Amino acid sequence: MYNFFRLSLYGFYSLMCFGVSAYAFYFLFQQIDPNNDFVIKFANAGLEIPAHFFGGGLALLLVPFQLSHKLRNYSRMAHKTVGYIYTIAVLFGSISGFIMSFNATGGWVAEWGFRFLAIFWFATTFMAIKYAINGNIKSHKIWIYRSIAFTSAAITLRVFLGLGLGVLHMPFLTVYVPTAWLCWVINVIIVELIIFKRNTNLVGAHA
Repeated sequence: MYNFFRLSLYGFYSLMCFGVSAYAFYFLFQQIDPNNDFVIKFANAGLEIPAHFFGGGLALLLVPFQLSHKLRNYSRMAHKTVGYIYTIAVLFGSISGFIMSFNATGGWVAEWGFRFLAIFWFATTFMAIKYAINGNIKSHKIWIYRSIAFTSAAITLRVFLGLGLGVLHMPFLTVYVPTAWLCWVINVIIVELIIFKRNTNLVGAHA
């Protein structure tokens, strides 16, 4: 029963990753709606916009493969290759996201929310790849989970916007500003609880 739940959760999460990733790539090639101020603002920005959507979309697309035990057991080389591509994608996504944060809609509160997201996204991924290169697989797993928490902010962001704007019909800024923080803080809390639980179970198993 537990394995079925884990498999179902992994499948649902993978679909969310693929769906938001597809949206990111679609956004890059969509026609500009002259009535959508948000899209026009992005269209008039620099290269950081396509870099962010491409990097973030690619990183999110690769997350399910990074989490796949079957891929890791089938081919270590394939797992490493996906990991390096993921790292490059995060590099593009985080640096461009950091640049974008200075012009984020919603003022300084939203700006700093997205700015910290970009910084922590880059830092956790750097730590994950560092431990992988050093052969410290246990620490690598912990930090890649943290990196994925920040990558998944793209999913959480759209869930909150969908609930706030589409379901509750709240004003845009009322939803968007706190979401700049909630989209990654909640993910980090969940991942840290998972890491804590796994470490506790390991300690109990060796006690």
